[in-house]
Amino acid sequence: MTRLSASTRRVAALGALATLAAVGCNRDTLLEVNTPDQIRPEDAASPNGAAAIRAGALRDFAQFFGGTTNVSANIYVGLLSDELINARPGADHIDQRAFNENVFPAAAWNKFSDSYTQGVRAIRALNEYVPAGATRSLNIGQLYALQGISLNIAGELFCNGLPLASVNDAAPEAATLVTTQQLYQRAVVQADSALGTLGTAAADQNFRYLARVAKARAQLNLGQFDAAAATVSAGGDGAGSIAVPTSWQYVVEFSQTTLQNTVFDWMVNTANFGPSDREGTNGLDFRTARDPRVLTSTTSRLGQDGSTQVFTILGYVNGSAPSTLVSGVTARMIEAEAALRRGDNATWLEKINEPRADGTVRSLRNIPNTPGVLVALSDPGTADARTNLLFRERAFWFYLTATRVGDLRRLQRQYNRPAESVWPTGAYFKGGTYSTDVNLTPSFAERNNTAYKGCTDRAP
Repeated sequence: MTRLSASTRRVAALGALATLAAVGCNRDTLLEVNTPDQIRPEDAASPNGAAAIRAGALRDFAQFFGGTTNVSANIYVGLLSDELINARPGADHIDQRAFNENVFPAAAWNKFSDSYTQGVRAIRALNEYVPAGATRSLNIGQLYALQGISLNIAGELFCNGLPLASVNDAAPEAATLVTTQQLYQRAVVQADSALGTLGTAAADQNFRYLARVAKARAQLNLGQFDAAAATVSAGGDGAGSIAVPTSWQYVVEFSQTTLQNTVFDWMVNTANFGPSDREGTNGLDFRTARDPRVLTSTTSRLGQDGSTQVFTILGYVNGSAPSTLVSGVTARMIEAEAALRRGDNATWLEKINEPRADGTVRSLRNIPNTPGVLVALSDPGTADARTNLLFRERAFWFYLTATRVGDLRRLQRQYNRPAESVWPTGAYFKGGTYSTDVNLTPSFAERNNTAYKGCTDRAP
């Protein structure tokens, strides 16, 4: 199990030191403008400066994925899909699939951009200022792998034709417009860069698993099903390599005081959003299934809008509660889908049942190993029913991990399912009807970017 917290905890201390260094006694400097909360290029030109940029990049990734006083990707994905309902005044536009880039919450793209650009800067700084060796390779490899995950989430969540920054601080250039497919292709490149950088020591292995899952997720998004399965299976990291273990997981940690888990902040501590149940006809029964992978309270409370009754997601005891980013279960689901696509129903069933029977997976997820709890599944007998069961398993294993929108879009794009049979549709529970959005656009501020003229299309 790998955690992000080790470096991010240093960010606050580095900021405090920068503030102290900026304080002076000369009256002539009192009116000068200092930026003690920012790391200037000259400050980063050292091993310590590169380490600070790396810590900031890890923090920015955690904020993008699931930890900020703003709304993060896992909440955006939950609202647009069938995972969550809105109980906050003014935020119905996402839940109703009618995204308004001018109305809060609408900053998912900003957080992705921060994470992506800081990751590039951190890799560059580590290469330039930190001596070559095992530690540098480990740190850079982790960042490459996280870049692969970030690009996957961006491709799944946003529209086609996005402005990706050049991140050339010495000579800023216009952003490059990229297609959704190009985001996935870049994710593969980043994952391969991680695998080419990381060593073979035990400490590197966790990040190698992360990179393999990031690569396979992108390959899955590109429709390369067998290649994706090969990446996470035995031999997928070179001759003699083992499959990504089912019991492995990569966990993002947060802090009660400096970087709260957004699910706790917005869904437990305050009733802004709540677990959905059969939303818009097509939504899954996340709440009433009483599945041990998605547990909720048995009683509801009044939401922040003063009218919506919401149930509370369990398992997030405080703002420091960790969140699973990806895991070996992700690998098994990818292998299962590849088997299903090639008509190997026996392997498909074996792979989707493997995590259910794994004692370590159960322990990590606090699932009791008792009769009747998460029993083995049976083959439902038809191709459509098998696909439904596979995506249901993915939905419950990957709940609130910024995965569901990508899966719903793939059901349209790769399985030719009509949008009306996949997404929440029909009458919206708070009045009106669901619209047709299947992705988000960048926030309104991005229109100041001369390279960006709006989405090329909003297709799945």
